[in-house]
Amino acid sequence: MMTDAIKIFIDGFSGVMFGYFIIVNFFYMILIAISWKRLMEFVRIVNSDITLTSSYTKPISVIVPAYNEQETIIDNIKSLLELDYPLLEVIVVNDGSSDETLGRTLSHFKLRKIDLELNIQIPCNEIRGVYSSFEMSNLVIVDKVNGGKADALNAGINVSKYPLVCAIDADCVIEKDALLRIVKPFLKYDETVAVGGIVRIANGCEIRDGKLIKARIPKRAIEIFQIVEYFRAFLTSRVGWEAMNALLIISGAFGLFKKSAVVAVGGYQKTIGEDMELTLRMHEHFRKKGTPYKIEFASDAVCWTQAPDTLKGLESQRIRWHRGLADGLLRHRRMIFSPAFGKVGMLSMPYFFFVEMLGPVIEAIGYIMLAISIYMGFLSEKFIYIFLMAFLFGILFSFSAIFFEQISYKRYNGIREILLLFLFSLLEQFLYRQLTVFWRIKAFWNYKKGSKQWGTIQRKSFEQG
Repeated sequence: MMTDAIKIFIDGFSGVMFGYFIIVNFFYMILIAISWKRLMEFVRIVNSDITLTSSYTKPISVIVPAYNEQETIIDNIKSLLELDYPLLEVIVVNDGSSDETLGRTLSHFKLRKIDLELNIQIPCNEIRGVYSSFEMSNLVIVDKVNGGKADALNAGINVSKYPLVCAIDADCVIEKDALLRIVKPFLKYDETVAVGGIVRIANGCEIRDGKLIKARIPKRAIEIFQIVEYFRAFLTSRVGWEAMNALLIISGAFGLFKKSAVVAVGGYQKTIGEDMELTLRMHEHFRKKGTPYKIEFASDAVCWTQAPDTLKGLESQRIRWHRGLADGLLRHRRMIFSPAFGKVGMLSMPYFFFVEMLGPVIEAIGYIMLAISIYMGFLSEKFIYIFLMAFLFGILFSFSAIFFEQISYKRYNGIREILLLFLFSLLEQFLYRQLTVFWRIKAFWNYKKGSKQWGTIQRKSFEQG
């Protein structure tokens, strides 16, 4: 009797899972189709330099929050100061670092403390000093009491003097023309409030003096898997959602915002995933006010970032990301399935809630049910179809992203490198996928603890990497 009951339960659950995967994979196909159309439009205009040197280009304040970034901060600042852009200032916010981040920066660039009347529009921790120099007036260093990344960004916004603010991570390298590309939606549409850039993996690349010399595939398997993941996240998912004006995430590594819009919604909040939460709050704010707005994605504005090169580092990152995802979605859960929020409420919020947030839990339950079915000797055809479907569509999604990369940006040109990426798209389905599922489930257990501290991430200079 017990065996029959278990069999009935598993059979019923497999039916639910089958329906779930049908809906999920339908969404995947839509995203792939929309991304294909969008990227084809990009390919047709890729050589256009319209607005790139326009006198109408708006000035930008680049804000770099830094906490214990002594290994990469100098190269990062150098690369930012050499960006192709008519008018910008670089603001590095030292968030109470315990290493030599502040000392090395002040010494290398020969900066001194200045008197600056601050316009505090967003609450932030005490600013202890502002540093610049006559020779490098476009470089500003802010030293403040530690308050976390969100607080550091708010401090940078308070110090900034330009109408657009660009938030980037201190371990990133921005391509020379990236600002010219990411600013284009602001010049094209007055209602643009935020634009996200594309983030790529710097591991294995040749980088000197804060500049990308040559893109290369790294040697470690754990790093190659992440390249495939980033392609999938940016070239299919974000391109697709942006085309529907339903983009929920502007990456904290590289995003450009209208300062007045950020101030209007209260700046960054001290949450686990401050970048996604800010984007969601913008959607909610402007939808409620009935104000036309656009949140865009610039797939040709490139930022290169250091990815974790150890399992421990990757686990920490993925747990932090998933906690941030859950925190943002649950804070703004009123938007889910709400027609008042348009495509955001009816499409992207439900997708991220049921697929991105709950998907790992559903998949893990499926693995458990599969193991029980095999052990008890009544493996159903539905389960076989479900896992075959998940496997094949996982590969299709990754293959599509790699294909999109090759027809549009072509950063990896060697045949060996391209074949390696396709190979790792296959290998990703075994063990690596299951590892990330486990880490994301673990994130739920940690979510209630609610630590919002920066954490300890081991940085290396790019030349070391």
